[in-house]
Amino acid sequence: METKKFKGWGVLVAAFIMSFFPTAILNNCFSLYMNPVCEDLGFANSAWSMVNLIASLTSAVGAMIIAGLYQKKNMKLMMIICTVGACACFAVATFATAIWQMYLIFGLENIFLAGLTQLPISMLVTAWFESKRSTMMSIAMAGTGIGGMIWSPVLTRFISASTTGWKTAMLFSAVVVGVVMILTALFLVKRSPQEYGTEPYRTGDGSADAEATAAQPSWIGVSKKTATKSGAWKAILGTVLLVGILASGVTTHVPNFATSIVNDGNILAGNLLAIYSIGSLIGILVAGVLMDKIGIKKTVILSLILQAIGLGCLVAFGMTGNKLLSYGYLFFALAMFLPKLLPAILLSTVFGVKDYGSIYATANLFFLVGAALGSVLTSILQGIVGYAMSWLIYIVIAVLMFLCVAAALKGGKKLQEQYPDGDPEDAVA
Repeated sequence: METKKFKGWGVLVAAFIMSFFPTAILNNCFSLYMNPVCEDLGFANSAWSMVNLIASLTSAVGAMIIAGLYQKKNMKLMMIICTVGACACFAVATFATAIWQMYLIFGLENIFLAGLTQLPISMLVTAWFESKRSTMMSIAMAGTGIGGMIWSPVLTRFISASTTGWKTAMLFSAVVVGVVMILTALFLVKRSPQEYGTEPYRTGDGSADAEATAAQPSWIGVSKKTATKSGAWKAILGTVLLVGILASGVTTHVPNFATSIVNDGNILAGNLLAIYSIGSLIGILVAGVLMDKIGIKKTVILSLILQAIGLGCLVAFGMTGNKLLSYGYLFFALAMFLPKLLPAILLSTVFGVKDYGSIYATANLFFLVGAALGSVLTSILQGIVGYAMSWLIYIVIAVLMFLCVAAALKGGKKLQEQYPDGDPEDAVA
């Protein structure tokens, strides 16, 4: 199919908008509210941390529920409902006076928010792009990093204006996301090309790496029931679990690690956070192209090398105290396209698109478990063996993650050979 006849570019714009607005504003910038809310309403920071835990759990549950609704119901209507629900919760939160009310409000809000962030982005890009899928996914996901850099200072200015500035920031967020997402759902969101009498994007130029074309355009894939009973499923769970551990276990502790090594650690920690934001954004944009050009396996090998260099620099920084070595953290940041891109692309490659939404939502639950475990694991490890040895252990975890990816791709090839025309319809869960 010629590119000029493709009718789904608006869907890519919609995916980017979801990444730039609701994901960046309501999700990634949410941590900005902890200190001002706690100071204004007299909450302890430890009590507020439960908001994040509850939000993570309800987000996982929400994704599993909404994935089914997006597949079976009117996606435009369901997305509008999710938008109204999430934004209404943000507005209602400005009236909260007790911490239990925050638990309830943001627990509910994250159920709705699951229908506006990574789940629909992955579903739409996977449905509309067969060729260049990784590149298009990276473009869509890049909105998160760009949006975070833009919206964080905007919201911070609202919050810093007064004691109750956090309320203004929440209301502003609710209005902006609400208006933008309702218009996006009405005019840009299209669930699948088949519903609009067209076909997904194909260039027909193929990939240099055989694994990158493991899921050919003619292969619809398998159902969730077949997928979760296959050997590839265990490898997928291992992959997403370890990616979650890697992402949170390192990134959440690097600022504390910096302050424990040098006297002006707070300045260095801020610099490292900025390096991470820039590096991960570059990594997302480049990795998508690489996955299309050289395949998933080789791209993950490259990420493994980058992680080893970055973590090695942190070890050397811890041993010498030389701040220049700490900036080698950039290499690790470049590899952090993994949590954004790898699960989404790997799942469509291994299991196809037949039941993609529900398979993705289930796998995402294990990613969240890994993300929750990662920070705790580093706390335990650094208390026993110190940060330097902890970073070396994370290199081993990165190697295990690659082995899981390789096993998942191998399992995906077996599934395609076993079900070349997709599994029987009566196998659908």
